[in-house]
Amino acid sequence: MMKRCQLPERSHEWTFDTFSPGEDKDLKKALDAALQLANEDGKVKWLTMLGDWDRGKTHLLVAICRQWLARGRPARYAYVPLLLKELRRSFDVEGEYDRLFDFFCKVPLLALDDLGVEKRTPWVMEELDTIVDYRCANALPLVVTSNLTMDELPIRIASRLQRESWCRVIEINAPEHRLPRM
Repeated sequence: MMKRCQLPERSHEWTFDTFSPGEDKDLKKALDAALQLANEDGKVKWLTMLGDWDRGKTHLLVAICRQWLARGRPARYAYVPLLLKELRRSFDVEGEYDRLFDFFCKVPLLALDDLGVEKRTPWVMEELDTIVDYRCANALPLVVTSNLTMDELPIRIASRLQRESWCRVIEINAPEHRLPRM
């Protein structure tokens, strides 16, 4: 299941135990919401973390995936531009696109990293909107990170990311939060 999740190679240390919010209120809020989603308590099913690079967003996103996987629950990490590339490549194999697209819509936990860095074409917007809309309509857990603000994200997607009572949007205005390199 870990291989199918496709976590980043260098993320083996990104867990809740290695995340230290210090005294930063935004990081504490993000950690609290991430733990709620990871523990499937029902209060948080969707978590969107916004802020500049290296603020701890991807660390928490990966930690959520790891906790789901540790409990035997499927999860899929996807750096958004690579998700779209994977979908494009699947056109070459008959039936593969439908299978893959269905997987992204229905996997129990989908973690979209860096939403907004993709080139916005009509096809890209349609694919992302359909995945997000399907997950919203079916209350399937979703974690999103972005360097954009809600106003800068595509309006249809942004509205879904904050529509329901189980959605949390956290703006992280913390200092850089990168683990020291070993």
